[in-house]
Amino acid sequence: MFEKYTLKNGATVVLVPQSNTKSITTMIMFPVGSRNETEKLSGVSHYVEHLMFKGTQKRPSTLQLTKEIDRLGAQYNAFTGKEYTGYYIKTDASYVDISLDILSDMLFASTYDPQEMEREKHVIVEELRMYKDNPIMDIDNVFEELMFDGCALGRDIGGTEKHVLAYERDEVLAYRDTHYQPNNTKIVLAGNITEETKQKIEKYFGEIENKETSDRSYEPGLFGSDKKEDCLKVVYKDTDQVQMMIGVPGVKRGSDLAPTLSVLNTILGGSMSSRLFIKIRERLGLAYTVRSGAEYYQDTGYLYVQAGLEAKNVNKAIEAIKVEIEKIKSEGVTAQELADAKTHIKGRLTLSLEDSSSVASWFVRKATLSNEISTPEEWIKKIEGVTLESVQQIANDLYDLDALRVGLIGRLKKEDIIF
Repeated sequence: MFEKYTLKNGATVVLVPQSNTKSITTMIMFPVGSRNETEKLSGVSHYVEHLMFKGTQKRPSTLQLTKEIDRLGAQYNAFTGKEYTGYYIKTDASYVDISLDILSDMLFASTYDPQEMEREKHVIVEELRMYKDNPIMDIDNVFEELMFDGCALGRDIGGTEKHVLAYERDEVLAYRDTHYQPNNTKIVLAGNITEETKQKIEKYFGEIENKETSDRSYEPGLFGSDKKEDCLKVVYKDTDQVQMMIGVPGVKRGSDLAPTLSVLNTILGGSMSSRLFIKIRERLGLAYTVRSGAEYYQDTGYLYVQAGLEAKNVNKAIEAIKVEIEKIKSEGVTAQELADAKTHIKGRLTLSLEDSSSVASWFVRKATLSNEISTPEEWIKKIEGVTLESVQQIANDLYDLDALRVGLIGRLKKEDIIF
């Protein structure tokens, strides 16, 4: 069970007690990410996330701030997506007061020192280079640039080096103030919660005033051209292994089809006994890693299959993946596959939710990105309702292989790819 309520300044609070843990994870999320940015400010949401660790009025430097967290033995970090930015601290439950104090201080009292801001630009440039140098980390950027060509969803979350180095302080602060207001804040605590928890949340977050009206607008998601010549993107890189991601347009977050898609992807490429793993790795020996999945956004989404393989085997792998998808479309899946997929999803979710940080992540994402909070139990109930017919139907409805997009990073040429 969980409790949801609203502070007088509009901040949303969700408490999820867990009796079997001595930890508490405090996670704060804002519904702002890279798709909320203008082209000029590409990557600024990620930049703002970094700057929250650079010092506050109360804790003037990065060292003072992080040292105070580190001495607790805490786990902490922040993350930016295309539709959200989050911050968290996981500690022994006795330190929740300090966690709330630090997070509140970072998020609403950071000083944004001009020298620190300039210095951090170069840190982010190195982070962007790190991703570009690692195809496994970069392939989703390449694929989404292809899938959403021409709209904000197709841009890299971190922006580009040129964008980052050109940020101006007043523009960054204006962007922050547009989105970092109490009434746009989602506060989730999961773990060993006590009667005093509410009072502490009120103490550190309840008195912060809204200074501006929060803006949750975003540019609508649009798929790029589905002409065959526009559905392939190859980034040449001198690597021994090619990273490949292929996929088709899917459905938005909160779609009634999501549970069925989860089951379909589990059967197709969600485990070591899935159809693609057995076919691509065990039978054909083409790849060490192969998996399928789905990405959901507020108004759109996509399905994908990802694999790492030798350049000469790319066309063979694409054809084998298409054959497996066509089998599900024409023949469906077996009753045993359906039953096993359901228990697999339930089992993995159960194991993940033993940890307070995973519980906090579940609820903070629901509170931030959905109209209502659904529990893991409600999700499993929907999974249980998936039928053989619905799995085959969704495969036929969504896996239009004539609209297949293919993104590749490696030592190959565009003209050599057949799909």
